[in-house]
Amino acid sequence: MKKFYSLLAVVAMTATVNAQSENIGTGATGNPSVATYTNYQNSGTWTFAGTADIRTTTPSTTYNGASGGNNVFFAAAGGRTFTISGINTSALSTVGFSFGWLTTTATAAITVEYSTDGTNFTAITVPVNATANSWNLKTFDGILPKSSSLVLRFTAPATGSGMRLDDIVISEKATMAVVDATKGKATLVKNTIVSNELIFGAAAKVYVYNTAGQVVKAAEVAENGRLDVSSLAKGTYVVTGIVNGQTVSQKIIKK
Repeated sequence: MKKFYSLLAVVAMTATVNAQSENIGTGATGNPSVATYTNYQNSGTWTFAGTADIRTTTPSTTYNGASGGNNVFFAAAGGRTFTISGINTSALSTVGFSFGWLTTTATAAITVEYSTDGTNFTAITVPVNATANSWNLKTFDGILPKSSSLVLRFTAPATGSGMRLDDIVISEKATMAVVDATKGKATLVKNTIVSNELIFGAAAKVYVYNTAGQVVKAAEVAENGRLDVSSLAKGTYVVTGIVNGQTVSQKIIKK
């Protein structure tokens, strides 16, 4: 018997079912308004509004899970907004929240607020970026409430900085723990130290989590199938899937 770091089974099951994300889609043309754009990842499920627009320039990069493609652009003219409505966090135990963010002026602040009724908003304190024109991942656990009608609103400052936003993720906060793995447990990942590809020992719907408990990759894989993870930063991750009705989690090291 050996020990390895894995997601607790209950947490893993909840997270795989309830992770929600918005990558702003791909291939936008003509810099459409966030209110009129229709190719969101969650079009038809979430509702989008505001005065910011969609751009393909300066795509997200460097952080785990950066999708590239489109991003929300807040012009330096200031006061631009982006609002997402219809987010359901009621099934989550502890709500995890993250987003990718870039500013053209170092230390410029963005206002992030949430509401459960669409009228009364509560602000979240967001640490500023220390470097201009660099994408950063902002992560929060336990700040957002459980609600069937959560609203998120992002507002750029009135003057002084252009901003970009991408990869909004709402998920169960995943807790890491040391657990025993018996020799008889089904093997999900064949190569636990990887450079570019994961190789799977069984067919499964799999999720790759970073150490903050965020889903950075998700895919349906076949037995002996491969999953490209070359875009992930070096470090430790947890891969979770269901193999023959059994939840299996394995630690991998990306080198």
